[in-house]
Parts: sequence; structure tokens; C-alpha cells
Amino acid sequence: MNIRQLDLNLLLVFDAVYRERSISAAARKLDLSQPAVSNALRRLRKFTGDTLFFRSGNEMMPTRTANALAIPVSHALSTVEESLSSLRAFDPRTSTRVFRLGINDFMRVTLVPALSNLLEQEAPNVRLEFNRETPSPPVLLEALRRGETDLSFMPLATVAGEKDIVFSLVNTDTLTMIARVGHPILEDGPPVSVEALSKARHVTTSNAPALRAMAEAAFAENGVERDIACVLPDTVTIPAIVEMTDYLGVVGKSFLQRHQRDHAIAELKLPFTFPEIKAGLVWAKSAEEDQGLKWLREKAEGILHSAVRVGE
Repeated sequence: MNIRQLDLNLLLVFDAVYRERSISAAARKLDLSQPAVSNALRRLRKFTGDTLFFRSGNEMMPTRTANALAIPVSHALSTVEESLSSLRAFDPRTSTRVFRLGINDFMRVTLVPALSNLLEQEAPNVRLEFNRETPSPPVLLEALRRGETDLSFMPLATVAGEKDIVFSLVNTDTLTMIARVGHPILEDGPPVSVEALSKARHVTTSNAPALRAMAEAAFAENGVERDIACVLPDTVTIPAIVEMTDYLGVVGKSFLQRHQRDHAIAELKLPFTFPEIKAGLVWAKSAEEDQGLKWLREKAEGILHSAVRVGE
């Protein structure tokens, strides 16, 4: 028996006849003619090799095979119907959906706590699953396309030209370099020389491969050969490492402004500039009409825009 050869519309007929115990009643329920229902039942009998129903008085009674099929067929149809309904009409107060978000350090600090609090108040049965973004941008984009991730946060440069991916700008920033207050390199310049940057040891992160690639490209274009002493799985630890060592680090300027309040770190004046970074929420175009995701995106955008304004 090959399920690919089965017209799935026949399952709707089976379910209706099973529930109604009548071909005429099933036809009315499905808005079909009685001959159409009878024909569908013949096709399904041929496919299963079982009569499925037999007439007893005025009713169509199920065979053992029909009884065995009834529960899984009903469950499958209900699941599909519920899933389609959730896409068309999303009610946060009653929804039990699971949303999967790919996050970086910016979202982990500014979005996750606020969004969790908001959902607790407005969507108490919705579940959030956050996945730390460490794969390359192509892998992350493919996860969005396949529906493995619903929403992510990425630089515009990583999604440029991707026609099936939607981008919504949230933040514009520039990378900069930091050192501990009192670091000897601060006496070199400003600006700090390329030679001094090449002699120093550096700390970096594996959590944002796209941003790291942009930074490395800028260093290479300006003749800086970085000596990497430490690779972290996140960005938020960089200020603490820089404060306690002579390592230099690369962070966003807005990130620096936030963490200068808690760490004795200073910005280096460089002989070159890093490119401007436009970052925002990204999702698959195929999910554009998903009302649940639309609701979640609007909430996330509001939180992130507020966080950016506060940090300015």
C-alpha cells in the first residue's frame, strides 16, 4: 500500500461517513452529491481492500478496518485543521503555539527578558524556544526557510539578495575597538598605529560569524594581522576579558556605551573605520501571512526599537 497513491480528499469522505453513518448525511456535510460520496467510498475501498462500511437498516456501519482507521484519520484531519486555523486566526490569549527564535547577544540581553514578560501577560500558553546563533548565515537562512526557526536577528549584509527572506531594520551601528583603561596602547596616538594593533593580542567571538568576517575584512584591508589570544562563545564577556587583560576586542559602539558603565574600558581611535552595520529581524517570506508570527514580530520589533532608543 503506497500512501502517495491515495487522494487525501478520500479521507474527508471516510471521516464524514464514519461520523454520520450515512452517505446522504455525509454528502450534505461535505457539500457534495451522493454519487460523489459513493464514488469516493468505492475508490477508498479499492485502495484499502476492505468494504469499510456495510448497510444495517438505515445506517452505514463500520467494519473492523474502518474502526481501526477512524481514530488516526480523525486525529490527522483535526491536526491539519487546527494548524491551518492557527495560521489564519491567532488569538494570543488562547494559543498554545511554540515559536522558535534564533538569537545573538543583542537579542539575548534586550529582547528575551522583555518578550518573555510580555508573553506571560498577553499569551500565557505560548512557548518560546531560543536558539543561540552560532552557525554561518547560510545555515541560519536555511533554517528559516525550512521553518525550523521562525524569527532571527541578522545584519542586512547577510540577507541582501535573498528574495525569499524578509528583513526589518531595527538597529544601525558601527564596530569599534576597545582596550582596558590604562592600556599602554592608548599612549600610541590617537590614532593607534597599524603596527601597534598587529603587535597586540586580541579577543574575539565565535557567536557572530557574519560580524567577525566584516571586522576581519576591515583589518586585512588596512594591513592589520591580528594575533587572536581568546575566542569566546559570546560577545557580552568581551568587556570583562578586556578589562582584566591587555587583550583588545571589537564590539558595537552602542554595546560599548552600555558596558562602559560597568567596566573600565576605553574606545581606541583607529587609523581606519569599520563599515556601518544595519541589523534587524529576519523571517521567511513564506511565513509573511502567518498571523501568529506577525503578532510576534510586531511585539519583538517594538521591544527592540525601544531598547535602541534607550541606549542612544
